[in-house]
Amino acid sequence: MIDHSKPLPPNSIPPRPDAVLFDWDGTLVDTFPMIKACYAHMTNHFGLPEISDYQIGANMRRSARDLFPEIFGDKADEAFKVFYGFAAKHHLDYLEPMKDAQEFLSLISSRSIPMGVVSNRKHELLVGEIPYLEWDKYLTCLIGAGEAEKDKPAPDPLLLAARRMNISTESCIWYVGDSETDMQAALAAGMVPVFIEHGLRQLKDCHNFNIYPYSAKSFSFLLHLVEY
Repeated sequence: MIDHSKPLPPNSIPPRPDAVLFDWDGTLVDTFPMIKACYAHMTNHFGLPEISDYQIGANMRRSARDLFPEIFGDKADEAFKVFYGFAAKHHLDYLEPMKDAQEFLSLISSRSIPMGVVSNRKHELLVGEIPYLEWDKYLTCLIGAGEAEKDKPAPDPLLLAARRMNISTESCIWYVGDSETDMQAALAAGMVPVFIEHGLRQLKDCHNFNIYPYSAKSFSFLLHLVEY
């Protein structure tokens, strides 16, 4: 068992996966422009100051059902409806795959390795976005916010995905994400934490939590790891 609370040896690579789970926002797709537009619509609705890009990125680590009560208090339900009402109308307008994500999914699929998505994004949006990109042929399990009893960083949604995919948690399951929240969830679920550095968060954010995951600059780098 690798101790991810300490720095890994140089050039460490993750073991070959039996299954791969992915975060969505900032990992497989660049949804920051859409999230930013949702926040702009919401702050305009409430007459609030514009939220910085940095704060939006920080907020994206958490699900709205956990975050909005802290920000909006007794108006959390209204904020939720305003935010996701805008998202439901416009989310496909902003959807953009990350570079080489398609190639990585295709390679993993060619190896007959099952894949799924576990995200803090609202489940109903994922259901529309993945088929829109024609990735439902690769990603056989979708777990969005609210599907499990708790959202990330709790392990619940990752473990739920493994159960739905009939994959033993004793198998080697990668969880690929772009935030310390993702890596916390992976470790809590007993999965292999793989941090991809093209998202909004930085590897040092994980180190601040004493988490030292496997890391890759991009999907092209991950392609080489799988082919190794």
